[in-house]
Amino acid sequence: MKNVLFHIRYLYLLAFFVVFGVAAYTSAATPDETGESNKTFDAATYSAEVRSCLTFEDEAEQIKCIDKVLIFLAEQKGIPAALQVIEPLSQEFTYLLSYSHPFGHTIGNHGIKYYGGPDTDLKSRIGKALVECDGFGAFACYHGVIETALSYLPIKERPTVIREACMENPLIQETQYYINQCLHWFGHGMAIFADVPLTETLALCDGLSDEFLSDDVQLCLSGVFHAGSQPGSVDGDLNHNIENVWSEDDLYYPCGDIEEKFRGHCYSHVPGRTHTADSADDFKGCDNIPEPDPVKRDDYIRRCYDSAANSLLIQLLNQPDLSNEEKITDLIESCRAYSDKEYVRFCYAGTVRYWVLFDPLLSNKNPFQLCRKVEEEAKAACYSNIGFGNNENYYSEEILREYCANSEPAYVESCLNKRVL
Repeated sequence: MKNVLFHIRYLYLLAFFVVFGVAAYTSAATPDETGESNKTFDAATYSAEVRSCLTFEDEAEQIKCIDKVLIFLAEQKGIPAALQVIEPLSQEFTYLLSYSHPFGHTIGNHGIKYYGGPDTDLKSRIGKALVECDGFGAFACYHGVIETALSYLPIKERPTVIREACMENPLIQETQYYINQCLHWFGHGMAIFADVPLTETLALCDGLSDEFLSDDVQLCLSGVFHAGSQPGSVDGDLNHNIENVWSEDDLYYPCGDIEEKFRGHCYSHVPGRTHTADSADDFKGCDNIPEPDPVKRDDYIRRCYDSAANSLLIQLLNQPDLSNEEKITDLIESCRAYSDKEYVRFCYAGTVRYWVLFDPLLSNKNPFQLCRKVEEEAKAACYSNIGFGNNENYYSEEILREYCANSEPAYVESCLNKRVL
């Protein structure tokens, strides 16, 4: 299923939950002002509630019911409580894994309310909530936390408070992984929830470091344009912000109108703007990027193919009846069918990177199996992106070396390079 279509379906369901379904759960207990995870709640009781949700014949009704349980748990018991219930059930009922993103949003959106009331320092609440998002639907949970936190602030204060929450909060600064997640969602939130021009948002990201290619700057920029690939609901009078980074009639807007150094991130989100469920359209959008310079065009297409490959992978991972071997075969065949032959290596590389990100356990050998099966000339890029994805997860040379040892001997160094080729 296409990311943007999935996102729209989620927004519709979430609106339904908020209007019709939440009152019975949100009126219960007062959230714990300490922000410490509730250690005494009975997970079995709430697991039984979710199981009762699964008795509905209609899947949409099941998801609405589960969402109400997660809202209650996140607000009244904390984010880990919600994760402790939904994670094992999603392993048992695997089709629920396809809802990990919207469930994660719900947990993050409502979970921040558990970590202190209006008088609690917001930067502290953000830190407490973010570090507990780790797990099921983590990316969406981070997003939900920052999205809700921004809504608590006057518009003019949003850039400063969220930047400080990411860059100065000790809970976030302890782990590079959390810093990076926070910076990505800072860019995402700035694009949608702060009433500033796109040029100012880009300048804020650029100002996070003296080095443009630093993780701080690059992650923030990725968040800015991510906002445009999946337009959703925003604060009422800020709907016009989406128009800064997205146009229904132009796949490439606003890429050609911004400073050149920011265009790579902009073009990387073209696949989220195609508005069809046909993956071929994603790759065609990438192939037709309007850049005359061949070197720059190759870089933009590489980034674009990386995102398109993400969509391919999601579709296959959400098919539990397929074996991993069948998924690998389908991914390779799809890359060959949809890609320009000159750029097919970028498609392979994108699928393995995201497979590592979606399943970061060191026991996940599927990306290596895929790289073993591709054309010889594509293997270096393929293995290098495995290393890149592992590094995004762990930022540990020791773990990277252990994981890359699963490569074909001739390509261990490619994996260790951890660069996008």
